Amino acid sequence: KMRRDKIRMFMVQQHIDAALITGNTNLLYTCGQIINGYLYMPLQAPARIFVKRPNNVTGELVHSIRKPEQIPDMLKEDGLPLPQTLMLEGDELPYTEYNRLAAIFPDATIVNGTPFIRKARSTKTDMEIENFRRGGIAHAKAYEKIPSVYREGMTDNEFSIEVERLMRLGGCLGIFRTFGQNMEIFMGSVLTGDNAATPSPYDFALGGAGIDPSLPVGANGTLLKEGQSVMVD
Repeated sequence: KMRRDKIRMFMVQQHIDAALITGNTNLLYTCGQIINGYLYMPLQAPARIFVKRPNNVTGELVHSIRKPEQIPDMLKEDGLPLPQTLMLEGDELPYTEYNRLAAIFPDATIVNGTPFIRKARSTKTDMEIENFRRGGIAHAKAYEKIPSVYREGMTDNEFSIEVERLMRLGGCLGIFRTFGQNMEIFMGSVLTGDNAATPSPYDFALGGAGIDPSLPVGANGTLLKEGQSVMVD
């Protein structure tokens, strides 16, 4: 509720009646779980969750749907007015999906809500700060073990694989999300030798050629040699 109310604060400032949220990260932020579906959050009423998958999500304000076009009729059945101004995730939705959701509410003015959601998420709750602390402690414990997995004759990629194994054993779920057009990310970066100076097309501080043209960043198979610096991020 605290997270939703932070978004509602920006909705009040922008005279937005409701938000329709469907991106994975924003659903996790506002619902506490990832679903194939939508969170409809009115300014003056409790939020409704509309779920396509999985089919075992239940609750007083949870509705099962096959397609988003069913949402307006369900809102009317709940006695909710349709919004005059609706907020969508304009910076994250594909063009066709954005237009599809906008067409469901033909009488509403559609605004891009991504900047407001990001601002709300940028101010962390006490729980989120505590999660950062716990994650940092787990990260530090894994980093302490990194020197132990080095073996003579390793390449940077082989070393990177062992570091990733440490992270997984330490609790990392193995999935990574990044925001931005054409941005992709992997578990971490190990750079050494001339590869450390190789630029990458991604908007990261670090580069590296990578192993394959399909992911041109990070370790590239360089042999780790005595006297070379090795950077692990």
